[in-house]
Formats: sequence, C-alpha cells, structure tokens
Amino acid sequence: MTKQLKVVLLYGGRSGEHEISLRTAASVLKYLDKQKYSITPIGMDKEGQYYLNSCEELLAYSESLPVVTAHSKKLPSLMHDGAFVVDTDVVFPAVHGPLYEDGALQGLLELAGVAYVGCNVLSSALGMDKEMARRIVCDDDIESAQYRLISSYATEQECARFCEEVADNFGWPMFVKPCSLGSSVGIHKVHDHTTLKEAIQDASRYDPYVIVESFIQGREIELSVLENPVSSSHPLVSLPGEILVKHEDGFYSYAAKYLDSGKTDLVIPALLPEALIARLQTAAAQIFKRLRCNGMARVDFFVNDETGKIYFNEINTLPGFTSISMYPKMWEASGLPYVVLLDKLIELAVMHHQRRLNLVTHYQ
Repeated sequence: MTKQLKVVLLYGGRSGEHEISLRTAASVLKYLDKQKYSITPIGMDKEGQYYLNSCEELLAYSESLPVVTAHSKKLPSLMHDGAFVVDTDVVFPAVHGPLYEDGALQGLLELAGVAYVGCNVLSSALGMDKEMARRIVCDDDIESAQYRLISSYATEQECARFCEEVADNFGWPMFVKPCSLGSSVGIHKVHDHTTLKEAIQDASRYDPYVIVESFIQGREIELSVLENPVSSSHPLVSLPGEILVKHEDGFYSYAAKYLDSGKTDLVIPALLPEALIARLQTAAAQIFKRLRCNGMARVDFFVNDETGKIYFNEINTLPGFTSISMYPKMWEASGLPYVVLLDKLIELAVMHHQRRLNLVTHYQ
C-alpha cells in the first residue's frame, strides 16, 4: 500500500476574508482523498492564535470549519526550531487576504522548508497588488480599465484634488477598491463625489493603498489556470465562466457572492464565440506567465460585446474553493473533477519543493 502523504490544511487567519477561508477549508477537507492523504487541520483565529485540530472531528462541518473546538490544541507558532511546527509533506493554504496570499505566508513556508500549494512568493506578492499586477501584465495586447492610485496617508486636500481629477477623467460610475484584497471586501461602486470620498475612506481601512478605476461596460468573465508540469510555456486554461449579477449592489459585491448568492448566476461554460474563448484563454495564459505564477490562479476579465475588446481585471493566486467558487467549477466543466484537481495541486507543490531543495545554496 502506498504511504499516505501528510497534508496540513491551513485556514482562518487575521484577514478581512477570514470567513471565506473557513468555507474554502470545509470544501477542501471534504474533497481531499482520505486514502491518499493524512490530513492535519490548523486553524488561525482573527488574533493570530494557531490551533491544531482533528481531521475526523472537523469532517462533521460541511459548510464552514470552526477554528477552535473542544479538543483543539493551542500552538505557539507555525515554526519551531526553524522547521514547520508539525511533521508534514505539504501545506495546503486554504486562506485568503493579506499575509496569506501576498507572499508573506509563502515566504514563511519556504523558510520552514516545507512544500506548499499555490503560487510562489514573487507571483503571490505581485498578483495580490492590483496596481503592480497591471503594471506588469498590461501592454498593447492586454488592457485594463483606466485607474489611479491614492495612499491612505494622503492629506484631505490631496484626497479632494484626487477625487476631482478622477471624476473629470473617468466619469460616473466608477469603482473604489483596496489595492491588495479579495472577495470584494471594501469595494464600492460610486456615482458622485460624496460616495467617492466615503468609499476611499472605507477602502483605506483595509489597505494603505486604494485603487479607483473607470467603469467598464461589459460581461464579467473568469478563467481558471493550472500550471502544466510538462511544459512551463503552456499553462492549462479552463473553459470560461460568466458572472451574471442581479443583486441590488449592481456588481459582484461581497453580499452578492456570499450573503445573497441566489441573486447571482454563474454560467459555466460562458456562452461566447469560440474565437473569443481562444483569445481569453491565450490572455489568461500570458498573464499567468508574465507574473511568473506556478500552481494555480484565476484570471478575471471584462468583455465588451459591442467592441469585442477584453480588459484584464485581476488575478487571484489563491482562489476560493468553496461550494460556489468559480475556480473548481470551471475545471469541473473542463473535464477535471474537484478531487483530481486537488491531487494535481499537491503534486505540483511537491515538485516545486523538490526543485528548491536541488538548488545550490552555497558558493565554493
């Protein structure tokens, strides 16, 4: 019998996306093959305390995993004597938001010398920052909405001048977003100067930089990308999915995603011409490569039906794996079942870890 691979499922954390992480973790735990893997869940509360949990106990929770149970054991840190706190072959980070998908956690795991699922330090950091990702990704072939960046340290006068400039250049409506956050936390669709200033103030509670961008009239299209272990120059790209929002917020807000998900339709595969699907898949693969991603990512676009133009919106290097998440659903529609997808991600994590171990770290 093949020896079980030891997998740590890491979830929760000090992030505005804490609750989404609990849902992702429940789904991943449900679908990980218990014959192949010995699973150790480690939960992180909103204060940063770590808890060692029992896989068997947590399997009773189908929608959202608790961080603490009656049998949880407190852990002082994720590292002990320079190594990961528990013996494991690979860490599966079912986490979202700053500290966890911006390269910080990935750096810790590399220092601890453990394999981990998902993108590396560099691509995680670049992908998390919406403005930096656009700087690298966008060129004559790949466009994004017009945008401007403002620091939360801007003076009141600077903010007022900034609001006047973006209103003159972008018109109404426009979007205000924390520069480095996901799950639509802190995002606002604004229609006037008053709500613009209020939205910037709210978004700056989550991130020191706020991005304000012009409104793109178009369809919301997403694609899942998976690293190709055979050819690094040809990432695997799923069929596209489309988000049809009927929510009163008027966009794919946090409420539309998670609180009132019945007011949003996910169409997979998206009903698009084959030529347009091919263009989107090519663009998604290019973005994945330009940001030096490995493992996985979800790439989001807007598509204007009238002009046929596509606009890069953002990349998510640790996409959600909840029951309604687009990343696994698009792979399912493309012929890759959830259980097999998890296997492939773990295989890629082990492969990259072995490559890091083979690097020369001294000079004689």
